Amino acid sequence: MIAENIKIIISGLDNAGKTSILTALDKKYDFQREIIELKPTIRIEYHNTHFLGNEIHIWDMGGQLQFRELYQNRREIYFSDCDLLIYVIDIQDYERFEESLGYLDMVLSYFIEEHLDVPLIVSFHKYDPEIRGDEAINNNIIDIRQTILERYPEVKTLFQQTSIYDIISVVQLISYGLSVFDKKFFELSELLEIYLEEFGCASLILFDQNGIIISEFYSDDINSELYIELLESIKEHLFLLKRIQEEKAENQFAFFSTESKFLSYLHKVKFGEIPLFISVLVEEANKDKVLEKFADLVEELTQILLSLGS
Repeated sequence: MIAENIKIIISGLDNAGKTSILTALDKKYDFQREIIELKPTIRIEYHNTHFLGNEIHIWDMGGQLQFRELYQNRREIYFSDCDLLIYVIDIQDYERFEESLGYLDMVLSYFIEEHLDVPLIVSFHKYDPEIRGDEAINNNIIDIRQTILERYPEVKTLFQQTSIYDIISVVQLISYGLSVFDKKFFELSELLEIYLEEFGCASLILFDQNGIIISEFYSDDINSELYIELLESIKEHLFLLKRIQEEKAENQFAFFSTESKFLSYLHKVKFGEIPLFISVLVEEANKDKVLEKFADLVEELTQILLSLGS
């Protein structure tokens, strides 16, 4: 069940990219310049957002040695009441893997000692597009993943590769974490899988008004060309969500051409008083399938959303 207030800690070594992830999540587009100019986090920075009507409090914890020692000496102050830990590992900084795993051990040992059931999301960060085919990098990810699973079998752990140059991975990171709080999120994913096949579309994504992904499903046949289309579609929809918030616009409901055989579609729905948005990327040839059955998707999706937390 989702709590009314959720405390998320984002932790990791200095220069792992924690703050850049939050900056990218907040800006969602045109954020690279700001990330370049980021300075190290001093002790803790606090970020607040909303998710399905709940307050989300994100603690961005500085990763420099002096702060890690401070957190270790006062673990009950900094790590108490934590609902989710997102731990960021710079996958390109192989010389500090052991140091990073040692810090993660300090944090998790507190949760284990205090019998706190805190889910863990491990972000293998700086997994940039140009290194995804690097065999050594990918083997390191496999090894670190296995090490964490073997050391902490009692901790509910998910893994995600992220890069500030891949906005999907950054937006997914928080949504994956939030989804561990209610099994209904898995029902949402199953529903999107069914309708993805019904529509013959490339992607179905449910966003909240802040651009956080609540649920999603993608086609298995996404090649490099389609992946670029998907990125552009999501960026466009995130931009529209930002504009809707700023202008308090209503009735955002239309197909938008991506200047190819694909169309992107953003549809606003209501979850109580909370606006949500369904994003679709579909070939123009399948547009009528979407229009014909879209109301059925909205109805079934609404029923699952209403049961969240019950």
